[in-house]
This record gives sequence, C-alpha cells and structure tokens, in this order.
Amino acid sequence: MKTESFSLRPATTEDLSAILQIETQVYPNPWTEEHFRLELTKPYSHFLVFTDDETDSIVAGYLVAWVMFDECQILNIATGLNYRGLGLAKQMIQKVVSIVAKKEIKKVVLDVRKSNAAAIQLYQQMNFNITHVRKEFYSNGEDAYQMTLRLAGEILPSF
Repeated sequence: MKTESFSLRPATTEDLSAILQIETQVYPNPWTEEHFRLELTKPYSHFLVFTDDETDSIVAGYLVAWVMFDECQILNIATGLNYRGLGLAKQMIQKVVSIVAKKEIKKVVLDVRKSNAAAIQLYQQMNFNITHVRKEFYSNGEDAYQMTLRLAGEILPSF
C-alpha cells in the first residue's frame, strides 16, 4: 500500500480498538486502553493516528506526544505490522516536528529501548542524538536511550 494514501489526524475514541491491536502486537509491555483514553483528555497531549485517505478507518500507525513549555516529548509511536518498512514512523515524526517547530519548541525528545536497533537507526537518521542512558527504564529492567532532536533557532549555552 502506498504511503501517499495515508494522512495524520487527531485520534478519537473510535480509533482505540485499532490502536490497541497495534500496541499489543508491537510492544512487550503495551499501554492499556485507559492510558490512551487519558491522552485524549490532556490539553498538552497530541495523540495522532495515521489513517488511510480513502475510508479514514484503517489505522496504520499512531503517535502520542506531549508539548510542554519549550519541549516536545514523544511518548509512544507505533506502526502496524502490515505497514512496516513504508516510512510511516518517519513521516509521523516529521509531521510532529514540523508542527512543533512553528511553536517555538526547542527540542524533541524520546526514549527508546537500547535493544531496538531499527528505531535507534531511524532516529539517528532523523538527526536525533543519544543524550542520556536511563537505567532500568522499562518494567523488564531494560535500559533506554533518551534521544534528542534540537530544533533550529535554539540558543545553546556557551561554556
């Protein structure tokens, strides 16, 4: 399926069953339905789904990000197994980055399992850098890399 036939839009409660199906397929410790329902109510949460343009009912992926102060934190991003390798995750991140860059956001951060080599490679290709190791971040004790994308216009401190 071509990625041009998909678009990002805000998630709704009607999307939750498809989101949960993807979430449980791709993550060893998936978010619950309640996690996602709460994201729909938070004013600082940007909960987006990547759906097909023809019917707007096929959820190929989703992204949850918080925008607070001068930072955007991507909390959850996933692509359905049938849509892997099409660049959808990259497109979702690019869209969020383009949105927040217009809002004087200085950086985008995310956490990724140290074992998730494919995701780390994608984020590095998108100019994210590993900035911290978060010890035993995940419930199974696995460490996470915190990765940061600094946006244009950020004034870096001088030392």
